[in-house]
Amino acid sequence: MVCFASGRMYPEIRHVMNEIGLTVHSVSQNGAYVHTLDGKLIQNDTFATELIKELAVAAAELPFITVMCNSDNYIITDERHRHIEHNLLAPLQVHPQAVEALGTELLCGKITYLGEVDGLLQLKQTLTETYGDQIDAYISDVDCLDVMPSHVSKGVGLRALQSHLGISPEETICIGDSFNDVSMFATTPHSFAMSGAHPEVKARASRETRSVAEAVAWALGTQGAPHE
Repeated sequence: MVCFASGRMYPEIRHVMNEIGLTVHSVSQNGAYVHTLDGKLIQNDTFATELIKELAVAAAELPFITVMCNSDNYIITDERHRHIEHNLLAPLQVHPQAVEALGTELLCGKITYLGEVDGLLQLKQTLTETYGDQIDAYISDVDCLDVMPSHVSKGVGLRALQSHLGISPEETICIGDSFNDVSMFATTPHSFAMSGAHPEVKARASRETRSVAEAVAWALGTQGAPHE
């Protein structure tokens, strides 16, 4: 059984499935949504209204683009930022009154800030100091800071899928390359970090691998173990 786990939306994961001709389970938006391979939604979660309203304006005066994420499309408040659409595989909606709509017609499981990484790291520190254990925040790409409710993560999503499928941690392998993958590493004794990942990410995995194929070959018992 295969599962794709991504910070991206379920429609984007479906797009990738169609591209490669493979239907799999999915953990999307860093664990906010979990779907089985037949499209059944088995778990979903979103921000509390008060918290997401504050996060939606937290970077309003900073040189970042704030992107709110509902179940199947991205939302921005300013038409000038529509250029980010070229990097998305799900619809982008410009909604000038999005902040006011949060908690009613608009529910968000993730909020993303796009910009220069050093500034995003400063924003991450500020948000962590302000909201403490209400959120989890991590750099998920070179220009992307993802913020989640603290009770939502890829690890939580993977555990929900394991439970639904009746699969134990020992029967699971996890392969990742970024900070939003670290929570999954705790769901199995067989976690693999890509060799090009950040050292802190590699330190949290039980093994290092040069490729997904190498890790899969290890799981199938067709080659020796990658680097411990």
